[in-house]
Amino acid sequence: MPIAPERLQEFMRLYEEEFNEPLSEDEAREITSRLVELYMMLAEPLPSERLHLIPPPQNSPVAAACDYVQDH
Repeated sequence: MPIAPERLQEFMRLYEEEFNEPLSEDEAREITSRLVELYMMLAEPLPSERLHLIPPPQNSPVAAACDYVQDH
């Protein structure tokens, strides 16, 4: 996922302020790319939670039970 140039410059500035070490644009791109990948992984639902995201087929007993529970 490409990072906007102004965001990359902001990250480089913040990194240098925090760690007293400048980054090249390539280094900053690599670090921000890894941070975004990590965030995307952490933002995904857990495998046990994914089952709840997939609705059951319309005319299945599970769908009828879910409808019953929601109505009562």
